[in-house]
Amino acid sequence: MMNGMNPAEERILVCVDYGHTGRKLIRRGGYLARKLNAELIILVFDSLPDEEYEYHKEVDIPIFKQLAKKYGAKVIIKKAKAIDITNVVIDTARKEEVTQVIIGQAAESVWTHLLGRSIIDLLLKELPDADLHVVPKERSEEEEDWEYAKGRKAYLFKRDDGTYTLKDTDPNERANYEGVFFRHIHTDFDNGIFAFVANEDKTIEVRVKEGIVYSLKDIEEDT
Repeated sequence: MMNGMNPAEERILVCVDYGHTGRKLIRRGGYLARKLNAELIILVFDSLPDEEYEYHKEVDIPIFKQLAKKYGAKVIIKKAKAIDITNVVIDTARKEEVTQVIIGQAAESVWTHLLGRSIIDLLLKELPDADLHVVPKERSEEEEDWEYAKGRKAYLFKRDDGTYTLKDTDPNERANYEGVFFRHIHTDFDNGIFAFVANEDKTIEVRVKEGIVYSLKDIEEDT
């Protein structure tokens, strides 16, 4: 193994970007880490423009950290341009002495396109003592994962029947919840996902149907 580490010590590096695909890859890495009794390291690429994807980061980073806590994982967030991601993976893998690297097929395809050569070949060459796992696209994402517009700030107001109305402003500061709304791109109504922080530390995502939230139960608990 790398740097003469004990062969019995498995250390898994999961490489993710923002979005639901990242969450699925982390869960896959967490499952493998528990199965092998291995240490899990989550590498998050902060390669999206701050001004354009502020709300995506606001939602995803806390969720990544929640998953890290669930699996006892270490989280590393690296600010890097997309073209530099491969070097970041290699440097992190060496520093953390990982024995296995997990990346998503979609991300691998993008990186390969940017550099004009196979990322898999490069990682295998630079990390000869680590096993490389490329998770097929159909296993790391679902169709709906890519069907939401950029997030925008929004608020929930409780109604008499126990449901909540979604609004873009809170002029009187009387909203029950403040969060981020991700609107489904294939609709003329406010259908999508509203994400907010509950109990000061956990990010919850709930369904929005035509501007109404009927339940505050986390989507992850419903699936």
